[in-house]
Amino acid sequence: MVDEGWDVRLERVDIDEEGVGRFVYAIETPSRRFSFGVFSRTSSDDENTDRIIAQEWDMWAFLCEGEVSPAFMEAQYEELPKVIEGRAGPEVLIWVRANRSSRFFDHVVDSLAAGHQPDIDFLSEGGYLMRSSGYYGNGHNATKMFSAMDDDHPLKAPYLPQMLAVYMLRVFGYDLAEEMAAARSSEAVSLDDDIKRYLGTGNSSGVGCIMYVVNHPRQINAWLRAREVALARAKGNEATDADLERFTEVLARAKQWFSEDNSETNEYFMSKDRIAEGLDRIERTVETLESDGTTLWKRLCTWAERELEAETQEVLHSLLLDVYPDASRGLESALITSEKTDLVPEMRIATLQSYIDSSYQWALDIDFGEPGAQRRFWYRSVDNEEPRIGIRGEHDAEEYELPVDIARQVQGLERDLQEWSPTDTVAEFLFSYPEHRSIVERIQSLHGLPYAEVRGNPLDGDFVPLYFISLLKSFWGISKTHPKSMGWVRGTFFQGAPLVSELDGEEAPYWTYPSRPERADQWRGDE
Repeated sequence: MVDEGWDVRLERVDIDEEGVGRFVYAIETPSRRFSFGVFSRTSSDDENTDRIIAQEWDMWAFLCEGEVSPAFMEAQYEELPKVIEGRAGPEVLIWVRANRSSRFFDHVVDSLAAGHQPDIDFLSEGGYLMRSSGYYGNGHNATKMFSAMDDDHPLKAPYLPQMLAVYMLRVFGYDLAEEMAAARSSEAVSLDDDIKRYLGTGNSSGVGCIMYVVNHPRQINAWLRAREVALARAKGNEATDADLERFTEVLARAKQWFSEDNSETNEYFMSKDRIAEGLDRIERTVETLESDGTTLWKRLCTWAERELEAETQEVLHSLLLDVYPDASRGLESALITSEKTDLVPEMRIATLQSYIDSSYQWALDIDFGEPGAQRRFWYRSVDNEEPRIGIRGEHDAEEYELPVDIARQVQGLERDLQEWSPTDTVAEFLFSYPEHRSIVERIQSLHGLPYAEVRGNPLDGDFVPLYFISLLKSFWGISKTHPKSMGWVRGTFFQGAPLVSELDGEEAPYWTYPSRPERADQWRGDE
């Protein structure tokens, strides 16, 4: 967007002082026009749940191709509130629903209406004004299919339509706050650009992500493989003086960002201060490592594996990708993958067994006889269309259990395969054991994909869904994550990203790990 100088502007707005009304944004790219239409309202506290199946939200919005006529706006107004059965139409790329942050949004509006800027120390606790739990596209609710986009489509890459909607939700939050403040007071001021840039778009995600991780193994492999290839390339670079200077710069930004992040980590995530301490150790160590014939970056990562926790190691890895952005070039096409699987009935049992031995030893090592190893089961609520976790033997939905138990299925298959000759075929085996067809097809189809299976046991009583959720959200660049429970995490997208006024065709700035804006002379009305 920055490189191509996209033009994003508020084209039409009509709201009252409570923020109820409509917005239409124009998004002009070098090749085509998009629009972002918003229906803004207010919901009561008990309605504001962030659950995907919720019927009431503070706003409904859509991202579409072309211009938005009044008739099209009305049609979307009728359909968007219908969570399950609503129909978007082929021009629509994304549907999104979102809520205002009850604490931070009201504080910003009140401050601006009073003629001064909000308290940045307070805002930094959350980092956003608007928060959504889902972006619906690629055929969902009859939105345009990804495969139907032209090859030269500006959003023809995985999740670009969704991420543009995330960015536009950020833009809308600022504009809504300023419009409401102006409607309330002639003394209202605009939100400071430094504060806008520091904030992002909120996201709330729950256990539904677990099903996604299990059901999309090829996609998981594609994204993790691309990241590992890029990291290997980055680590293979010889460090020049300019590279070291760049690394020192991004490391300092990251250390400050983690030190300033006051969001709660609870018992599930490592303390942000602890990560900052690890980054400080990296800073002290990077130039003291003795040469061993490998690159400095390989030596540094090897040292980190010995000395630092996994969370801090991964921050180091991401910083190396920031030092060498060219390491990621050419990998975009690898992110597009098919989830299609096929059974190979003529395969010999010996070959299938070799696949299990080489790729699923982690599954065979899980002891399902241990207390608690099968305590939970997963099912989908009929009333709410949401994945749920049940306790085996205590909840009556066990007969509707969903197949998230990959490791248990592998062990069941392994036991029954022992009765068969290595020269027998998979087809012969499945005639006797048809219940194994799904796991056999999965093993065959995923062979050679090293990152396809997330090696965990979602049935275990000690399993923390938050880790699977965070894995998925990391693909799209979520930051400032803070868990609300073991299965519910909130975080921020686009914190530090350029504003619409900065999409100017110049080189995009480095905006990861933004520093907190300087505190203004007057933030609150009583100071």
